[in-house]
Amino acid sequence: MKALKPRISSRPSAEEALRITAIQVPSLPPAQIEAEDRPTTLNLRVRESTIAALTERARMEGHTLKQVVCLALAAAGVSVAAADLEDRTPRRRR
Repeated sequence: MKALKPRISSRPSAEEALRITAIQVPSLPPAQIEAEDRPTTLNLRVRESTIAALTERARMEGHTLKQVVCLALAAAGVSVAAADLEDRTPRRRR
């Protein structure tokens, strides 16, 4: 049976690796990764009468239910992404 290769014990520790990196590249700032503002789902449990009122308002204003809710949130001072205020309904369903 063939013997396994011995482990390399000359690897630097994490602290040593950071020290070496800081010496080699002192002018680079730390990496900054911006989180993508991805869409996700918000599920609200409300009464049917509330849905009916929202639906009626949306029809009167030519908006979607999401637009009515997001516009109300924005009017209340909540920071709402611009994309959430757009009508993103597929054209064939409009």
